[in-house]
Amino acid sequence: MTIYRYLISLATLAALALGLAAALPAARAEAGEPLVVVELYTSQGCSSCPDADAFLGELLEMRSDILGLEFHVDYWDNLGWKDSFSSPESTARQRAYAKALGLTYVYTPQMVIQGSVNEVGSDKMAVMAAIENARKSSAVFLDISVREDGNGGLNVSLPAAANAGAPATIWLINFDRRFVTDVTAGENTGRKMKNNHVVRAQKAIGTWTGAALEIVLGADQLSGGEASDACAILVQSGDFGPIIGAASLWLGDEG
Repeated sequence: MTIYRYLISLATLAALALGLAAALPAARAEAGEPLVVVELYTSQGCSSCPDADAFLGELLEMRSDILGLEFHVDYWDNLGWKDSFSSPESTARQRAYAKALGLTYVYTPQMVIQGSVNEVGSDKMAVMAAIENARKSSAVFLDISVREDGNGGLNVSLPAAANAGAPATIWLINFDRRFVTDVTAGENTGRKMKNNHVVRAQKAIGTWTGAALEIVLGADQLSGGEASDACAILVQSGDFGPIIGAASLWLGDEG
């Protein structure tokens, strides 16, 4: 098959998948199949971002084997509209990815797939291809367990793996299910912005070196005192390298 025919076939498959999303039930990951993490760097002040925001929502509806997270950056906040979900931590995370991926600048909307490749967040064909490539090329799959302890805390369990490679950072990401915001200023004036899996807090909670590991988090450690709908655990090679394991949990029976 030529490269041209391959690209046409891929575009056709992606279009069919997205078109059928509303008619078919969400795809289900097979038992033991890893999640692919899709991080969207976005802002309510960016006129190019609503299409990417909507696409992330489509991915979440279409495929339960994708863990999508919206990180709202703060460098749009002084251009007419302050995004209430923006944070310097999200901007710092995006800038760290730019350095790790060899980029000379940051931009929105940007999707980072499995910590290893970036695409324009509204480019559906490129993002779908990157998701499938990430799934096929995963060298290590960690079957992470994350559960509530009954007292507002979490128990996180990571298995041992012989081919772990370099030490990996364990990230706790707290996020909320969905927000709808009426934007009254800036580039998106008059628009009703719909955001999904909005990150509210993030922090490193440990290091995994290949040995089995148990982490116990008290209720006061989860999100700095701010309640959220859900949490995700990401295990990431080095600080901002490829993601080698992920799990998510709706909190308080929210799922």
